[in-house]
Amino acid sequence: MSPQRGGPYPYLRLDLSTKATQGVAAVELVLGQGLTFRQAATTMGLSVSTCWRRYWWAMDWTLPNQYGVKAGRLPPMRGTRACPRGRPWIEELDGPGGPLHRGGI
Repeated sequence: MSPQRGGPYPYLRLDLSTKATQGVAAVELVLGQGLTFRQAATTMGLSVSTCWRRYWWAMDWTLPNQYGVKAGRLPPMRGTRACPRGRPWIEELDGPGGPLHRGGI
């Protein structure tokens, strides 16, 4: 019998440099070369869903810079328990005083 781990989340956590490298590569293949996510995933040796997640993580990671705001922390990855649907809430953009804050809506 093997010893139990503390749960799936800490065990499956990926090194940030790997996530960033794969995310930037996915963006380059999809936007730069015009490949589909399936083609980009095959090129990178990842599953299609992992390639999609890395692509959107890289896009969300650079989003504050597009609005001239300094990012305070890394965004959660789309399609995971931390961000089950849609774009993640980024405090610097969506919070009070941020460029995408919607007030009382």
